[in-house]
Amino acid sequence: MENDEMKTVLAPRPGKFDSRLTEPGPHALVTNDGIVLIYNGMNLPKDDTKRDRKLEPDTYSAGQALFAVDDPSRNIDRTEHYFMTPDKPYEKEGQVSLVCFVEGLVHFKGKYFLYYGTADSKIAVAIWDPDD
Repeated sequence: MENDEMKTVLAPRPGKFDSRLTEPGPHALVTNDGIVLIYNGMNLPKDDTKRDRKLEPDTYSAGQALFAVDDPSRNIDRTEHYFMTPDKPYEKEGQVSLVCFVEGLVHFKGKYFLYYGTADSKIAVAIWDPDD
């Protein structure tokens, strides 16, 4: 891919859970509303005034972004807040603390299984049942 074909589609935002970085998570999903991308965001360090003050510094949390089906590089919408953040002991403490890092998504028997790294020490799964 040549440089003129590259385009930033999701960047960090001051004051939000993804103030330091944004990284893709599992594969994107094409839906009736657009292309859903689940992504990882990291909060800025303690000494940075542009971090999300409601979260611990350097916390990895997960968000969602929606892209246009007719132009996958066009961001339509994005969550203002994370939908997953470290709140369990095995997510808060480990080799790298305060980490929920989403990486795999499987649709199985009507449910979605979202696999994620916890504190760089374990792998966990969050399960969503659309019927609940």
